Parts: sequence; structure tokens; C-alpha cells
Amino acid sequence: MSRPYSDPTSPDRKAVAVGLEPVTVAFVGRELKRLRREAGETQAQTAAIVGVARANLAQWETGKHLPSPQNARQLDTHFGTANALVELVEAARSPRDWERPVITPTVVTSDSLGSVFLRVGRSLAHHLVTGEDGRPIGWRHNLQQSKHPTALSTAYGLSAMVLVGEPYIDLQALAESLLSMRAHDGGWQGRSGSPRPEITAAVIDALFRVGTSMPVDQALNLIADSFVPDSAARPYLLSTTVHTVARLRPDGALADRLVDELLAARLDFPGKGKLWPEKNEPGLVAPEASVAHTARAVCALNDFRRRRDDRPEVEDAVEEAVRWLVSRQHPDDGVYEELIRPRPDGNGTTRVLIRHFTAAWVSQALATSPHFPLARMQKALDVLWKRYDRDNGLWAWGSGDLPIWMTLDAVAALREAAYATSALGPPGMRNQG
Repeated sequence: MSRPYSDPTSPDRKAVAVGLEPVTVAFVGRELKRLRREAGETQAQTAAIVGVARANLAQWETGKHLPSPQNARQLDTHFGTANALVELVEAARSPRDWERPVITPTVVTSDSLGSVFLRVGRSLAHHLVTGEDGRPIGWRHNLQQSKHPTALSTAYGLSAMVLVGEPYIDLQALAESLLSMRAHDGGWQGRSGSPRPEITAAVIDALFRVGTSMPVDQALNLIADSFVPDSAARPYLLSTTVHTVARLRPDGALADRLVDELLAARLDFPGKGKLWPEKNEPGLVAPEASVAHTARAVCALNDFRRRRDDRPEVEDAVEEAVRWLVSRQHPDDGVYEELIRPRPDGNGTTRVLIRHFTAAWVSQALATSPHFPLARMQKALDVLWKRYDRDNGLWAWGSGDLPIWMTLDAVAALREAAYATSALGPPGMRNQG
């Protein structure tokens, strides 16, 4: 069985204790030192076991530096903290600690955010497709349909289960199933049968959330090799890959390259500033700034900023985009875009329809940024909650479909918003504690 995931905002979490104290580098150091002492190890012993220098461990424990994501995972595995230590290190890098303390939401009432996550976990477990031997295979793209599970939808479901923090299923068995869906000559393919960078990035992100033996270098190479010629013109593709690469190796060449391409994908809109359209290709006729794509880009760049603060142009781009998102008066509802991909047999192309849950991405973009008006984020959250189907415990598209990606986007947004404010419930359910 997989190790249960431990939510750093959960009051039931025992492995790593996080209360109302802001999660700082010093806090992580004290917690790391406590875990080592409880294990009865010296610094030299722990360092040797996880494969780092004792001096590095000493710097982490004294709060001078944070361990890298890879080292945090090694320490987490060694101390058996069920991913809690990894989340703690990420929280210390988060921009939510730049300007304000972390606020742990109260999740005690039957209609609290915690109970919503409980229903999400149970519903996703119910929709999980299993084989004749009972082993989990994955999830379908639309949970109401009877099609075969795909790699992308399974990655979405796996990430969502990690975020809601409930060990309903064997996550490691699902990770093995996801690995088996990989194409022989590269990363992971979509339903069209062609390789796509956003799929490979999403799958790798899910695998590393759960814990995988795949080397980071191999994962980064798979992402880099999955790009197609027009990828740099599509902010959605770039944002998705930046999100994953920033978590794996923020100080690497691939992260810098993708961030550069994402910044270059902006257009200069008079009176609005540099923002992200749906695409940035030659010959476009009167393109418009996209709320969904700008919000997704902000989220990706904030993932990068959590781990790297040496690129002021990234900070400037985020601040400019957030100002525009705050000023938007139109509803943050869903939008579509199309990707054109070559067929695997080389005969022509196929259209891939991509849908964006705009309200979830606006909520997350604001929540992960240092400054935002609470009323503006609540407006986006109100739209997000309107799409919530209580009976199914999942989020539904306007057509009535139950796309698994929509629930992942909602859960991720609510988790981030939970760090920014405790007034997160839907209308009539809002927790005022």
C-alpha cells in the first residue's frame, strides 16, 4: 500500500506539527532537527543515509538554507513523514510567507472545506477504474462516460487525491499503472495518439507528488523531448510545463528556458500592459488578452518564484498580470481553445479541445501572489463554487459533464486559498471561523 499523504493544513496531521506559526526556513530547520533526534541519529548519520554532506544538513537545521525538492523527498522518505516534510519545505518557499502569515483554516463543521475534500476523495475513489484482478488502472477523462482511462486523466486524479489528503486508494499502485501508460519512444500521449508536453508534464508532476524512482534528469529530458515546434506560442503548454519543472529543478537550464519562453509569449495590449493571449503566433488578427491564460501563467511563475527569487523580470510580469486580473469585471467562467496535433500515422492533423476552469485559476493566481483584494478573490471563488455538484462531490462543466481536471483545478485553488483566508466556503456554507 502507498504511504498516506498528510495535508500540512490538517489538524489531524501528526508527523510534522504545523499550527498558526508562519512556515519559515527556521521553522523547517527546527522540525528537521526534531525528526532527526526522534530517530536517534546524529547529523553525520542522517547525512550519510540520505546522501548529503553533514554541513548541508547542519545549514538546513539551523535555518540558513532549505533543502532542495529532491533532498526534501529523500529526507521525507527516510523519516517516514508521508510527504508532510516535502510540503513543509514547499510552504517555506511559498510567496504566501513573503507578506503575511499562514492561516490554518478551521475544518470542523459538516459543511466545511474539509468535508468537501472528504466527499471529493470518496467520489474519486468510487469512479476509479480497476482491472479484473482488482488493481487500480486509472480514471476516465469524463467521469460520467465509460471510456478507457487515459494517462492525463489518471495523472489529474492522482494529483487530486494527494491534494485532498485522504488515503482512499493505493496511490503507489496507481503510479505504477501511470508509468505503464508511457509510450515506448518518449513521454505520455493524449487521446489523439500524439505526444504532448502538457500531458508528459502533468504525469511527471503526479508521479513525483506520490513518490517515484524515476530520476529527475530522466523526467526533465522527457518533458524537453515532448515539445513540438509550436509549443512556445501556446501559453497553456508553457505554463503547465513550468509548473512541473519549477518543482523538480528550479535552478536548471530547462526551467530558465521555459520561463523565458513564457514571458516572451505575452503580447502588449494598449492600456492593459503585457498579458497572455490564448496563443502568440504570427499573423493573428486582433488577439485579446485571456483571463484564463494570464491566470495560469501567473500560477506557473509563482511556482517558480517560490523557489527562485533572482529574476526580477518574473516578479514584474506577475505584478502587472495580477493588477489586470484584479481589475477584470467580467465573470470568471470557462473557456475553450484548440490545439492542432499531427496524427501518429503521419496522415494529416487532429484537433485537441482544451477547456479551462477560469475561476479556479484566477483564485489560485491571486492566492499565491503577495497582494490581492480579498473581495476579488471571493468573486472568483463564488463562480468556482457555482460549479460544485454536492450530490456527486465533484465539479461539473456547464454541459453537465464531470471532467476530472475540473475537480483537480478546484481543489488546487481551494488549497491555495486556504492559506490566504479562512472565509472559503461556498455561499451558504462559508466558514466564518
